Amino acid sequence: MEYHNDTLCISYAELTDGILTKPTLDYYVSKKQIQTVRRGCYGTPALYAVESLPAKYRAEVKRRYVDPEAQAQARAFIDIIVIDNVAAAYYEGVSIDGARGLSDEKRMLYTNSASILNACRTKLMEAEAEQKKVGRSRRVKLSEFWAAVAAHLPRVADIYPHSLPENPRVLQRKYQEYFRGGQPNYEVLISGKFRNKNAARVATPEQVAWLTKFLEYHTNLDGQEVADYYNTVAQGFGWPTVTRRTMLVWLQKLGWLVNAGRQGAKEYMNRYGMQNKRFAPTAPMLFWSLDGWTVELWYKKRIEGKRGGRTTYCNRMTVVVVLDPFNKYPIGYATGYQESPELIKAALRDATNHTAELFGKRLRPVQIQSDNYQIKIMLPTYGMAEYVTPAKVGNAKAKPIEPYFRRLNHKYAKKCSGNWSGYGITSRKESQPNMEWINAHKGQIPDEAGVRAQIEWIIESERAAKREEYMAGFSRIPADRLLPMTTESYLLTFGEQTGFKNTLEGSGLNVRLLGERRTYDSFNLEFRKYAHLRWSIRYDPDNLHEVLAVSDEGDIRILLEEKYVQPMALADRRPGDAEQLQRVKDFNDELKRTVIDYDRQATEIARESLLRHPDLGNPYITGVLTDSRGQNKDRKSQYRLEYTDIAEETAYEESDGAGIASDTRDLY
Repeated sequence: MEYHNDTLCISYAELTDGILTKPTLDYYVSKKQIQTVRRGCYGTPALYAVESLPAKYRAEVKRRYVDPEAQAQARAFIDIIVIDNVAAAYYEGVSIDGARGLSDEKRMLYTNSASILNACRTKLMEAEAEQKKVGRSRRVKLSEFWAAVAAHLPRVADIYPHSLPENPRVLQRKYQEYFRGGQPNYEVLISGKFRNKNAARVATPEQVAWLTKFLEYHTNLDGQEVADYYNTVAQGFGWPTVTRRTMLVWLQKLGWLVNAGRQGAKEYMNRYGMQNKRFAPTAPMLFWSLDGWTVELWYKKRIEGKRGGRTTYCNRMTVVVVLDPFNKYPIGYATGYQESPELIKAALRDATNHTAELFGKRLRPVQIQSDNYQIKIMLPTYGMAEYVTPAKVGNAKAKPIEPYFRRLNHKYAKKCSGNWSGYGITSRKESQPNMEWINAHKGQIPDEAGVRAQIEWIIESERAAKREEYMAGFSRIPADRLLPMTTESYLLTFGEQTGFKNTLEGSGLNVRLLGERRTYDSFNLEFRKYAHLRWSIRYDPDNLHEVLAVSDEGDIRILLEEKYVQPMALADRRPGDAEQLQRVKDFNDELKRTVIDYDRQATEIARESLLRHPDLGNPYITGVLTDSRGQNKDRKSQYRLEYTDIAEETAYEESDGAGIASDTRDLY
């Protein structure tokens, strides 16, 4: 800095060294708001009058370039400033609009401002006491005092940032207002905008009530429409009218109150309601989450018609994915045209069979989470788990599978550049693919089989990346949470039905499955007890070796295995045929023993009953139990010894080793 023609000047280099920028300086010079005292030329810097600088830049110049005497005076004033803790507590407790308080910065500025004004009062009281002590008649000249304090304020702000004005007269008025009544009034330092003093056009409870009703109206009015409705009421009551901008401010302020009416209760709870936060399962098979994913991939489809055919381009096949959030492993999936109970069931069937591939046996989850789609129909299938917890209607955040679908779309589907259709109709246009390019390269769009192959690639890629970690977590499953799924339970839950009824015949249960006649039987004696029933058959198309026979009422269920076919010629016998013959013979032996034991018990009970009731001496009755000599046991034993061997041989010949004689008398 230097004097030029009796004017305090600052050079171009000093002025642009952090005080203001070159574009700003050029702007003020062009507007003649900064006076150029000397134009710059080679070897001679340009000079600008300090007093012509705008106030904030002039204050910064004076703060940087001060003489030692002025700096010492400012230091002396700073030393008497003491932070007013009462003011700090007051501003800490200030509330705005009921809950929102002052920011940390504002509390600091107002507290420092109060402390500086307190220091001014201390200086004035010291000067007054000194004047009385020495008996001077001349009082302190306030204009000089406030001019000196105002000059100190820029340097005070380096240590105590404040919000006091630097104009001496304005500073004096602020001081007088602050100490009006003799005590500090901390409220006067708070800006009027925090107390709504600038524009209190909507202030009374009645005005706010009308405004609330318009803001929450179900047609979702915009700011101008709300202003029009409100102004109609305001003119009738003589209230000040409002503008669109005012309504937008109120919409932000009252959004937590009115958005339920504008957007609905579900959207309101998703936006403002409190959500639970949960951690992922600690082991596999503890929790499954399932949902349908509309895959963003185009495919072409040939449609035949009367005039030939045409090719149409379809978008978005549906994949129901069963996700284990343990490590976000897709344990099961099924692909179709749209989400349906059959597609969900197919995905759960795939998940169950995949557990057998991973762990050696079918397992069922402890808990299944789903949405509420067709929940009444799906509950029997979901019952494979111990717990079924459908997500709350409208609360998509509760399902971990929703963000997983976004990841699949971004990581995998987007790589199918020839037929990727984007992120959905609600996403931004700039995030979508170039439809002009897709239309120009329609030949690269695959058919339905190609899209199914792409979907299989996506899921299998996910499985391959996470399979090792998922299988390693098997050891973490608690013993009481390891739930095997029996073949009977699997077929009952996921088995397909023939739609017909079948009865037990001598050769077994003859069923037509997938266009082929097959015979099934059971080595469970219970199946013979219910030979009179008609059975519905449930089967797995991928494994026809076992089926489940279910009674009409569904209370009796017996697992059947496919009949072993023996060769007629001895020369055609194969390894294992003898074992199967012996297995049938052992079953028939057990069946005969069971029937004989049952008949013996019935005979004994009936004979003892006849002895207790001799009045039942009817020959038609007694003839069933005894011979003409009245002896039952001896004749029965003799009859058994004579005919048992013949009965066994006859039964085996008639049924080819697979049944017994139709007349039970041949057995004993």
